[in-house]
Amino acid sequence: MPDKKRDSHDANAHSIAPGILELCEQKHDKSYNFLFEGLEFGEQETPWNLNVLLYRGGAGTNIRVGQALIESGALGGPLDDRLPLVQALHQEFSARITSGISKASIAGEIGSVRSMFAFADAENLPMTMATVTASYCHWAAYLVSRTRRRNGAKTKQKTRALSKSSAYSIGSSVGILLNKILERKTPILELTNIESPKRRKRPIGRQAERQNLADTFAFGHLLTDICDALTIKTVKDASLPLTISLRSGLQVALKEPDTWRQMDQTLGLGGRYVLVNCRIQAELCMFIGQTSMNITQAQNLPLRRFFYAGHIDGYQVKDHKNRRHGPVLFEIFKDYKPHFERYLEWRRTIFKDSDLLFPLIHRQGTLPTTEFMPRVLRQLCEQANVAYVVPRQLRGTRVNWLLRRTSDADTTSELVQNTKEVLLNIYHRPSEQRAMGEVIRFWNKVDPSIASTEAVAPGGCDGAKPELNTNTPRGAPAPDCRRPSGCLWCSNHRDIDTLDYVWALVSFKHLKIIELSRGPVPKAGDDAPPAELVVARIDEKLRGLAESNELRRAWVVEAETRIAEGDFHVSFSDEMQELEDSA
Repeated sequence: MPDKKRDSHDANAHSIAPGILELCEQKHDKSYNFLFEGLEFGEQETPWNLNVLLYRGGAGTNIRVGQALIESGALGGPLDDRLPLVQALHQEFSARITSGISKASIAGEIGSVRSMFAFADAENLPMTMATVTASYCHWAAYLVSRTRRRNGAKTKQKTRALSKSSAYSIGSSVGILLNKILERKTPILELTNIESPKRRKRPIGRQAERQNLADTFAFGHLLTDICDALTIKTVKDASLPLTISLRSGLQVALKEPDTWRQMDQTLGLGGRYVLVNCRIQAELCMFIGQTSMNITQAQNLPLRRFFYAGHIDGYQVKDHKNRRHGPVLFEIFKDYKPHFERYLEWRRTIFKDSDLLFPLIHRQGTLPTTEFMPRVLRQLCEQANVAYVVPRQLRGTRVNWLLRRTSDADTTSELVQNTKEVLLNIYHRPSEQRAMGEVIRFWNKVDPSIASTEAVAPGGCDGAKPELNTNTPRGAPAPDCRRPSGCLWCSNHRDIDTLDYVWALVSFKHLKIIELSRGPVPKAGDDAPPAELVVARIDEKLRGLAESNELRRAWVVEAETRIAEGDFHVSFSDEMQELEDSA
């Protein structure tokens, strides 16, 4: 319950909305209209109208049904004491629409407000400017109870379980609106037991991490099987239900929906539109898993003539007309390109006039929605006993894979087109296995009781005693675990597949070049100086890395650029400084 002393100003809250009280005192024809300007709706869609909040039982109805009930008088007359509150809510929503808040966000907020009013109707709570604080607190307690009981709180409404994060999201969204309407000095959410979900992330255990990847791979295989089965011929000629054979040996069936006659028939597909939507949704999920793109961005991508430029084991994709200096639209893995090209051909054949990369067929007379609702795809997952992986999880899986591959949050955030803060706070999942590996590597490095020797040169060491390679050239430094140069010809030395190692290697090479330039000029017939052999050995390693794949080649280019700019690896920065001071 609210603190009476703290919220005494709510008793005359109507004074904060100039003109609303006068509006209530005027004579009305009882036909209130709270529509929203600036929002587009299709011919068959019912525009949003907050007038249902004025009628007892109106908030809990379907939008279209609610308006019909109001017009027929089935809900009785409007509750005029609610008018100032509804008017203030309408003004706040209108302001948010004008400020550019997305239609999907506004829809969610209106849904939360309707939920509060529906609860108040069921519990006989007053909803006025003076009483909304107390009613909000009752509703918040109901939300909290739904997080504690499987069947929800014992109220007059049928309820379902609610997660703590959902309760917080719903309660806080309405609370923000009421804070502005009531001009509160403290957040109304503080009067409730709704708590912000803890943001601390627990590390994922080895088994859980394997299960997560296994679910993602199984889902990816299902998507591939669906896309391969839904060819042009199948989409145009097959009748429903359609049976699809999966690589697992199971079969799934696509059935004709009961509402197919309400769908847009401009493509002449009839009930087979479900085949088209199913493949597009499968392709969209696969695309997000490949590119780490946000679902909204992916849905709004226009179809273009794509140009592919090789980059880090894959391709950077640009618009063909801006292929030289245009922005990178997205990046894909090399193996995905043939599949993507097949989809583009399929999509151009069916949708000759659409300009979207992933056009979905919607009900006739409705506008395309940005909300992704793959109902059919979920049903196929259930039939195949495969976990449905939501787009956010698909995106997160690739983000974490890239983090493990690069060990660099800055590089990963650039690749997935996100800020470093968003990447680490939202998508990054701490890995127990990786943390254990880092702990082991740390103690191997600092614990003198561990027999394994740490390489003094850039790289790793797999042995306790130095062992000379059989192909070591004459005059090369012998390995002795004291000089970095000797590690380069030690059989225990190991290269490390990271940018940091390549950077250290190039820094060491630069150090030896300086040393070589300051030494005496060798006479004809003399053996090559050890420093020259070290430079040649490092060049051999760098050449092998650059020729192995695009990612390592990019590391070599990046490392050499850093050295050219005077940015040396921390392992050699002190020696570089000494050389500069002695010059």
